[in-house]
Amino acid sequence: MIIKSKCVFTGMSKSPEPLSLLIKNNKIQKVLPYEGYSNRYFGEEIKDYGDKLVMPSFVDAHTHIMSGAVDGSEYVCDTLGKCKSQKECVDMIQEYAKAHPDLKRIRGTGWFVGAWNDDPLPDKRSLDRAIPDKAVYLRCADGHSMWLNSKAIEESGYQADFEVEDGEVCRFDDGTLTGLFIELSALAPAMKLYMDFTEEELQSIHENFQKKLASYGIAAVSEMFADDYTKETKDSFTLLKKLDETKGLSTEVFCYTKLFGYTDFTPFFELKKELDSQHFHMAGVKGFIDGVTETYTGLLLEPYSDRPETYGGGVPLWPMEKMQEEIIAANKAGIQVRLHCIADGSVRMALDMYEKSLEANGNHELRNTIEHIENIHKDDIERFRQLHVIPSMQPYHVTLSNNGKVWRLGKERCQLEFPIRTIYEAGGDMAIGTDYPVVQINPFATIYAAFTRCDDIGRPVCRNSEMQKLPMDVIIKAYTLAGARVYHAEERMGTLEEGKMANIIVLNNNLFEITAEEIKETKVIVNYFEGREVYHE
Repeated sequence: MIIKSKCVFTGMSKSPEPLSLLIKNNKIQKVLPYEGYSNRYFGEEIKDYGDKLVMPSFVDAHTHIMSGAVDGSEYVCDTLGKCKSQKECVDMIQEYAKAHPDLKRIRGTGWFVGAWNDDPLPDKRSLDRAIPDKAVYLRCADGHSMWLNSKAIEESGYQADFEVEDGEVCRFDDGTLTGLFIELSALAPAMKLYMDFTEEELQSIHENFQKKLASYGIAAVSEMFADDYTKETKDSFTLLKKLDETKGLSTEVFCYTKLFGYTDFTPFFELKKELDSQHFHMAGVKGFIDGVTETYTGLLLEPYSDRPETYGGGVPLWPMEKMQEEIIAANKAGIQVRLHCIADGSVRMALDMYEKSLEANGNHELRNTIEHIENIHKDDIERFRQLHVIPSMQPYHVTLSNNGKVWRLGKERCQLEFPIRTIYEAGGDMAIGTDYPVVQINPFATIYAAFTRCDDIGRPVCRNSEMQKLPMDVIIKAYTLAGARVYHAEERMGTLEEGKMANIIVLNNNLFEITAEEIKETKVIVNYFEGREVYHE
């Protein structure tokens, strides 16, 4: 067929142009003028979208598809992010529990202490009063904390003497568990039950989530939880591989497993050999250097403004000497490394370790990444380009933060909070994603945040909103081609070029011409994945 429009953004120029795309065998065979091309193409089915914007499908550089599919399912209350206090959150989950009496466990996601004004960190007592008879598991929006009631604490196997190598198990003064668990090792037992479903339930969850991704025009996502090489991990990944082989995924999935604790990556390659399929890939390894600044687990170069006694509690989350050895070993084995780094201290540590890996391994061309970068020291901005490290950033996180970093970092450091334009202009090969389910998967919300640096009702949500806005062509290229580069998949996706897969979306609005407010109302009206229509409004 031929897909044509007077407004085609190929990703190869700064603005759309009138073009036609000849699609054969799932690929873009030719890029032709809008009209006046050879008669030999007239036999093809022609889909003329007039002046609708036609562009490459989105490539989300950072998601957590396993927990995200669950969070977007009927089994989870996903509206806790609307709550402005702990009480509102408890009331909402109590109403959800009453409306879903058949659920074995009560799951919720999206609460965020940064949105609770002066409320303290939550504990089990309020949940016990509201829902005493069922286990309650509430994931923080940032994914770095879980809030449990007593039933869930007992069911998960937590004991009063439960200890972890990293993170924090919160306790009352008498030593009993509060029900708040911070960072991944601490919340791992709870997450195991949060993700506990039958194979049939999980298959239905993922089938429905694939439809949701198709409706947003997303052609690639990732699993970034850094899962260990366990039977549970293999089983969950195998389910997606089977789904790809039986019904076909409409979004490619790139998985990143555990970095820390390994210098022999035989388990990674065993999974890769067994699980890689057409649309499911073992792509690399992931590590978490720090947590989040909201709970003082982000690693800073200088002390927290509101807690000058600490640079970050319990961080780095893994000894630097071990991290360095493991990064060098992974790159030597030909494996890409991605590191979670929220604050300027962890960003510098990651850049230092990547630099040593280059010294040890030479120019391995593996495109190591740093994820998030919510603040940075000015001396480290140029180093992304120099070290060939890709900054992978999530513009909608600035909305989640909602000016909250000024209390943790102070006004001066907040001049470089969420510094997406600063890093881009320094030559960083910027990739954009959502970090779903930390924030919504909707790409137009992310585009709006990158374009305006405002919240959903138009209020600036950071100290440097004007200086960090990005132009539209840069945003889209970062959300398509740069994301494909992160996945080492730019030869087949990310732009509308001859020879690439026909991953093409048609929008109801022209993002290059509409107002900022209209960006949020933009929708995908047609989505072609490898030339096959997978969604139509």
